[in-house]
This record gives sequence, structure tokens and C-alpha cells, in this order.
Amino acid sequence: MRWPGRTIWDTRIQGVCGILTVAGDEGIEIFGSASFAQVSLDPPRVIVNPNRTYGFEPALRQTGRFALNVLPANSRKQMIQWMRIRRREPQKEKQLGLKMVEDHHQIPFVADSLRTLFCEVESTQDSGDRKLYIARVIESRVNRALEGQLPLLFSQVTDDSTHPRLRRLFRTTLLLSGALDGSKKLKQKFRPAQPANIAKTTYDEAGATEPEIETILKPGITDRSRYLTPPAAPAILTRSIGVCVVGTGWGQTHTQYLRMASPRVRLFVCGRNQAKTERIAKISGAEGCFFDLEQAVNDERVNAVTLALPHDVHRSAVELAASAGKHALVEKPIATDLADADAMIAAAKRAGTILMVAEDMHFRPAVREAVQMISSGAIGEPLYFMAHSAGVRRPSGWAADKDRLGGGVLMDIGVHYVRALRLLMGEPDSVFASRSMQINTKMSGEDSAQLVFSSRFGWEGHMLLSWSSQRGHLPDIVIAGERGTIYLWPGARYFDFYPVKPRFLTQMISYVRPYSLQTRLMKPGLQRVRLHPSDRDHTGYLGEMQEFVAAVSEDRAPVTPPEDGRRDLEIITRCYEALALGRPVEIDSIR
Repeated sequence: MRWPGRTIWDTRIQGVCGILTVAGDEGIEIFGSASFAQVSLDPPRVIVNPNRTYGFEPALRQTGRFALNVLPANSRKQMIQWMRIRRREPQKEKQLGLKMVEDHHQIPFVADSLRTLFCEVESTQDSGDRKLYIARVIESRVNRALEGQLPLLFSQVTDDSTHPRLRRLFRTTLLLSGALDGSKKLKQKFRPAQPANIAKTTYDEAGATEPEIETILKPGITDRSRYLTPPAAPAILTRSIGVCVVGTGWGQTHTQYLRMASPRVRLFVCGRNQAKTERIAKISGAEGCFFDLEQAVNDERVNAVTLALPHDVHRSAVELAASAGKHALVEKPIATDLADADAMIAAAKRAGTILMVAEDMHFRPAVREAVQMISSGAIGEPLYFMAHSAGVRRPSGWAADKDRLGGGVLMDIGVHYVRALRLLMGEPDSVFASRSMQINTKMSGEDSAQLVFSSRFGWEGHMLLSWSSQRGHLPDIVIAGERGTIYLWPGARYFDFYPVKPRFLTQMISYVRPYSLQTRLMKPGLQRVRLHPSDRDHTGYLGEMQEFVAAVSEDRAPVTPPEDGRRDLEIITRCYEALALGRPVEIDSIR
């Protein structure tokens, strides 16, 4: 039994795959294609028709010069990855692992291509939702290192299975046994296919009218809102250093993770309560303890300090450490206001010391994996970010004083999820804030807040923060995209992915009749893919400690500089403005 051709791509199984490359205003733009063709031999000309919703087409329209890189057959995985990558992902060549070079033609090209054609556009022709570019070939260059290899064909990438040979063997077995025809007839019986209509099906799957193209391009042809990238792997301490933990509250967590970070850390503890400080030093195996910060930073055994102190003393503590030439890891938020943050950054720069903000979101393995999935196109275009952090907490002392804390739950917890938003989605452009009634009247700051962020690149973010309600076992972060949704839990050793494309069991249940039985069998969990990062720690606390001590050991800037913490605080400041004004507030573009 033969299936009729459904789309124009069914006719291109022998098309040769290539990567089109061009130099754009903001870097290299690439486009994968199996639709280029020869126009004439003398002079040599080719024709290409890149999709107008990709960044390659406007860059080509502007420069008029591009390279056509014919891929060898061993580039199958890269071409499949190109087909999956999200349309608006910047720097696609890095995501695909392509080695890009440039020579006297001043046209970037793929170093490992089978053949490269350097081209210059001579004319264009409008053709529905595509524009045809007819280009003269300036030079045709063969890669001698790959001479004799076959080119990659379109038919080799239409099957994106992990084991294509095994799949072909299985298909051949079904074909020869007659089972393939039988299954096709059975499927046709239960779910008859619509009559073949190549024009309509091609349009439905990948075509667009002019109004549709305008809608697609409205939020930008490339999403350049994301500036932050989590580290690929935990850092490793290369030499022994002395680190003093300042603070005996949350500081106990610092001692725990510093001990886990490396046996090369020489640990010290500093606190005002002598008995408590000595007890923590003994339990943690510290080499010594101090009862005054000035004493600690002036001890020559101490190379760096970690500051687990009230928010309002962050500036004075960092300035004191910097004046003594000591590196500092300060708990989030960096400070209670931007002036203090700027003074802290300036003090560290003057002293030539390292200043880093302890932001665990930057080092959560699940966040790192989610960022990689978004970049690779697993969820398509990210549309919504939803964060829900709640729990019944009754802060006291300095944490209940909004002047010392810098606010309330929005300042204390919100900075974490602002960092997560920036890592996973990008920089927001505006925020609207609101809140419910105050439950905890014993604290002067807000005990709940709700935030809605918007981006000119087309995504939105929502945060619900509360110290007066429970979250339960809901994920704290959800990222919803056109092709799938990711669920993250704080500190969990796993995270979940729900693809839009039906999985095998879901597809099989969709054939079950009657529908009442299908409804009972079809469960949302059938679409769940549970993923497990292999990292030793899943909270992010260990990663931040490893990065700090490694940066001190290697005398280098940390992967997350203090300016990242300042930006988090700047966004939180705009959230407070929106809360006070009761309307959306613009957020300045990142400097």
C-alpha cells in the first residue's frame, strides 16, 4: 500500500542538504536548506529560497553575499539538530557546534563542509511567502580533506530516529512480511486520511500569508533577550585557600557546602556570639574562629570571606573585606539599594578583589539543563515563565524590618526567581505588580506579591511569592513553549518535560474506541518525560561555593560577576515601583 505525497518535501528525498551562511549585523546567520539548485553553468549561478521568518533572509537581503556549504553524509546529526532548533535562537552555529571561518571573500563559511560555494546575489524574485535569490558563484571550493565522501541527502534526515539503521531494518522486515501494509490498512480503517492536497498540506505545515508573516515577525526575528548562561559544569579548586564564613545563622549552610566543595578549603568561622561560634567551628571542623569581622579579614590565613549577614550590612562588610585585600561572596540580594550595590562593586574593583553574589539559581543543575533544552529547540519558542514560591514563614528581628531586609518577600525570595527568569527566558522590558491583603502584621514588609513581566520579544513571566500560604508539591518553575513544557522543583533530583508531540503510548490510546474508554485511559502523566541531572548536588548551593573558591584559587572573575546581582536588584526595584504605582513600569535595557 502506497501513501500519497502529502507535502512538497515528499518530492525532495534526493535533495542535497546544505547550510547557508551570511554575516549579519549581530553575528553570523545560518539557514539549513535542501532546496538550493543550479540556474546556469556559464556563468555559474544558483538559486536559494530561505524562509523569511529566519534571521538569515534579512541579513542576506542587506549584504547580498553568502556561502552555500554542502554537508557531508556524516553531518546527519547536525542537520537534524538544525531542524529542531528554535527559529529565533541566536548564534545557531554555536548551538550546532559548527566551526565557522572567514577568508578574503569576507563571507563566513563552514570549515568542515564537503564543498563551499561563495555567492553574490544578482537578482531576486518574489514567490509567495518566499523570496527567490539568484546568485552568481564567485568561487567553488572543494574540501580536499573530505574528498571522496558522499553528500548528505534530505532523505537521510527526514528519519530523525536515534538508530536509523535499526529502524530501516525493522521497516524492511515489516515490509517483506506484509505487516507494514496490514498496519497501514488498519490505520486507514480507524482513522481515514484526508485526500492528498500538496499545496494545502504544505501551507498548513510551513506556509504563511503576508499577514501571518507580519504577525510572526512582530516580536522580532531573533530573540536576543537572554544574556546570562549558567556554567556547563561545576568548577574545581586547584590549590588550598583559607575561607572564613561570617555569620552563624545561614552561615552554617555555608560551612556545610564549603566542606563539600573541596578538602583544600581551610575553613574558619566568624560570629558575634562566642559560644555559638565556637560550637559551629567545632562541628564543621574549622581551623579557627573569630568574633569580629575586622579581626577575620586581617588574619593572613584567610584569603576570602563568605558573608551570611543581614542585608543592610552587606555594603560595610564588603568594603571592609576589600580594604583588607580579601575576596568576598555575599548572600543575595547584593544590597538593599542600587547605590550600595554600586559602592560594593567599585570597592572590589579598586582593591582588585573578587566580589560574587551567592545566587544558587545560577548553579541549579535543573535550570542549566532547562536552558540547554530551550536553546536546542526542545520546547520551541518559550512563551510563558511561571514561578510559584510559597510557604508559611514568620520572620523576626532584622528580617521583619523592611528597612533592614530591603522590603519583604519580594526582596528576599523575588531575586531568586528574577535570576531564573533571566537565565531561562531573558531580560524583561516591563513589570506589573500587585498583592493581596497582609496576613503577617508582625513584619513591616510585604508578605506576598504577584508579578507579571513582559518582553518585546514575545514572552511573558508570572511570579507568585508568599510567606502566608503553602505551595504543596507544585513545581516552583514552569516554562511553557510551543513544543513542550518543563517543570522544575527546588532541589529535586529530577525535572519533568511534557512534549506537545504525542508519545507512543499516547498515540496508541488515541485509537481506542469508544471515546469514553479512551478518556479514562488518557492521563496527562503519559506525556511526561522525567529527566535526572547527574550532578552531585541539586540545590545549586554547592555549585556556587565551588565556583567562588575556584575563582579565588585561579585569581579570575567568577562566571556570574557582581553586576548580575546588581541587575537582579535593579529589576526588583522596578517591581516595587510598579507595586507602589499600581500600573506597569518600564525596565531599563541591560547596559
